[in-house]
Parts: sequence; structure tokens; C-alpha cells
Amino acid sequence: MSVKQLVLALAAACVAGSTLAQTPPAPPAAPPVADCEKPAPHPGRLASDQRIKGWNREVAAWQECMKKYVTEIQAAADEAVKIANAAVARSNAAVNGYNAVVKEMQAQVEAAR
Repeated sequence: MSVKQLVLALAAACVAGSTLAQTPPAPPAAPPVADCEKPAPHPGRLASDQRIKGWNREVAAWQECMKKYVTEIQAAADEAVKIANAAVARSNAAVNGYNAVVKEMQAQVEAAR
């Protein structure tokens, strides 16, 4: 095994050891399921005013339920993005640390020649 291969193997072992020691974050909770009751089909233009008003209330209640559901889903997505960004940052830090160690070891090998 050449000195360069040895240096690279040692650097890889150092990075692998530090990576294994890290505990991955818990996966985000499953998003809530929309249990919003859909309004009945439109009663038609010949329906009574009372029936149309009732249908409008059904639609308004469904809209509010869906808005709440979408807000909850967006919050879960935002949390997932935060976790993903943190994982990318940790990955980048590990790569930068690896590169620094390899560069230092390569400098030591060059100095020893």
C-alpha cells in the first residue's frame, strides 16, 4: 500500500467514525389526514333559498376545514425542510472536514519526501 493510499484510508476512517457517532434526527410525524366532509352537490338554481343558504354554510365549513388541513400540512413540510437543510449542512461539514484532513495528510507526505 502506498503512502498516499494509506493517508486516504486513514482520512476515510476518521470521517466514517465521526459520521457513525452522529444520531440521525427522528423522521417527521406523518401529516394529518383531511377528514373534511365535502359539501353535497349544488342544489341547483330552482332550490329554495333555505336550501341554497344551507349549502353555502356546508361549503364555508368545508373551506375552513381544508384551510386548517393545508396549514397543518405546510407546517409539517416546513419542519421536514428544516431537517433536510440541517442534514445537508452536516454532510457539507463532514466533507469539508474530510477534505481538510486529506489536504493536511498530503502536505505531510509531500514534506516527508
